[in-house]
Amino acid sequence: MKQLALSMIATPWRVSSSRVCVRSLATKASDSTKLFINGEFVESQASEWIDVHNPATQEVVTRVPKSTAKELEEAAHSAALAFKTWRRTSVLTRQRKMLDLQHAIRGNMDALAQSIVAEQGKVLGDARGDVMRGLQVVESMAGITQYLLGHKLEVSSDMDTYTVREPLGVVAGICP
Repeated sequence: MKQLALSMIATPWRVSSSRVCVRSLATKASDSTKLFINGEFVESQASEWIDVHNPATQEVVTRVPKSTAKELEEAAHSAALAFKTWRRTSVLTRQRKMLDLQHAIRGNMDALAQSIVAEQGKVLGDARGDVMRGLQVVESMAGITQYLLGHKLEVSSDMDTYTVREPLGVVAGICP
């Protein structure tokens, strides 16, 4: 079983072509999932951990940290630094990153599906469907370039209005 970490999500400026980090899921309760900060996997300094069980077998697949406030600050700081470069990245370069992500997902579909089976207890066919739906979202985003360019509209003979699409800042998804 594999867990996939796509480095372009956390630090898009560090990714070249379709670099993907694939590592084995932990198999013992003492093994833990590392944090991914500033393009690197790092051990958490958390004092509390959450066991992730395979619902089908009740086996502990891995342990994930309840990250510390300092770790959250480090991740946010790293993302803010990456954003300074990313915001100046052209629309076509961003599209290339999405196409690279698409390629990485296609190349690791079985590993991703196996990870879903282990972590969520789904049957393999259903897990493959989840991976395919995620791939479809990525493919859709790769085709969104014309919407990112903004547009200009002539309101009257002496007046134009226009929109400029630009990144506004760092966002985060925290789970569970």
